[in-house]
Amino acid sequence: MTANPNVDIPAYVWFACNFDFASLCGWTKDTNSGAEWFIQSSEAPAVHRGPTFDHTGSPGNFILIQLTDTITPSKTGDDKSEEEKVARLASLPITTPDTSLCMSFWYHMAGDHAGALHIGYRHEAGEGQNLWTMIGHQGSRWREGRVVLPRTRLPYQVVVEGVADRRTPGHIAVDDIQIMDGLNIQDCKDPEAPTSPPTKILMLPIDSLSQETGELGRPGNMLKTIDPILITIIAMSALGVFLGAICGVVLYCACSQGSMTDRNLSALENYNFELVDGVKLKKDKINGQTNNYSEA
Repeated sequence: MTANPNVDIPAYVWFACNFDFASLCGWTKDTNSGAEWFIQSSEAPAVHRGPTFDHTGSPGNFILIQLTDTITPSKTGDDKSEEEKVARLASLPITTPDTSLCMSFWYHMAGDHAGALHIGYRHEAGEGQNLWTMIGHQGSRWREGRVVLPRTRLPYQVVVEGVADRRTPGHIAVDDIQIMDGLNIQDCKDPEAPTSPPTKILMLPIDSLSQETGELGRPGNMLKTIDPILITIIAMSALGVFLGAICGVVLYCACSQGSMTDRNLSALENYNFELVDGVKLKKDKINGQTNNYSEA
């Protein structure tokens, strides 16, 4: 058999693994650390609570942390070491002397005290460094993580390390590890997780509403949207109130003026009566005196 030069082979194909063939694809797991990575099929029941499907939403395989040691009474001062167990999965040696690489993977972390997930590297001498960390509950969904692998001439292994917590049924799962060939290294960062769109409550002022729906916000144009019958009722009501007020004022003034006129006429009649009586009395006195003189 001869190789076909027209077939494009993905870069670092030996590094990628989606665990769909119940294989670790050359990755090796550390033992005797209290926990291990096990391949979990979505069709088989999980020992611990975990995702139902793989990151594509379809039945498939992924790796899940499971505790391997038995629960023993913890000694004083060793509570943390007894509660947290570490599972490690190491890749084949990789060398990147010319450029940095971007590693992509999917993870699922849910539950209280879900533990922690670390992505790092180590040399054959045992020296290494942590490159990426996620701690605690991250929601009941798969999320993508991206890590920039170092540029170095020394071969190293990429290590996927999960810290399990025996106190609660939280879990950590990982799926579809690969090198993203051709991706700009500046874009090698965790994508933002999609969220449910919030319920939108739109509140706009009249001026803003006029820009969206027409000329509604301009002065006088609000009346165009009101029923003409309603406008007539409002106008007639206002006119009736105005005329009623005017009639009330006129009636009040007329009543007040009439009462004052009656009082003035009564006083004048009394005054005239007194004058007339006075004149009469004076004439009577003069006539009496004249008669007396005549008799005398």
